[in-house]
Amino acid sequence: MQIRIEYRDNPVRTPITPWAHRAVDGPYWSATVFDPPCPRPVHGKGYPVWFLDHRGRSLVLASPEEIAHVIDILSRKILPRSRELGQPYLAVNSHWLSRLHASFKPWKVRQELVKRLRNLPLR
Repeated sequence: MQIRIEYRDNPVRTPITPWAHRAVDGPYWSATVFDPPCPRPVHGKGYPVWFLDHRGRSLVLASPEEIAHVIDILSRKILPRSRELGQPYLAVNSHWLSRLHASFKPWKVRQELVKRLRNLPLR
């Protein structure tokens, strides 16, 4: 398991973004105002994007709020059902957890993932 950070010229939206940043001024994909606000670029580098690589798969995170959301969900001993998590969008498969690859889901892997995310320097 490896965590790396890259910087992009444009803001990045991941499957986790709608759950960590609520759209204020309209439907999520056309919104321009979010609560909490989406991250601003790091001067001279761009927008940070974290990649958590495990067994050839990557979990992409675009903000500290997304990292906190992932820690909250994956630190639970028993993962919540997608139907419970998808409430705002009323779709069973709308939550990122329902699309997360099975290699990330065993309890032992999630414990290591959460431990590394908690120790991650966010800037």
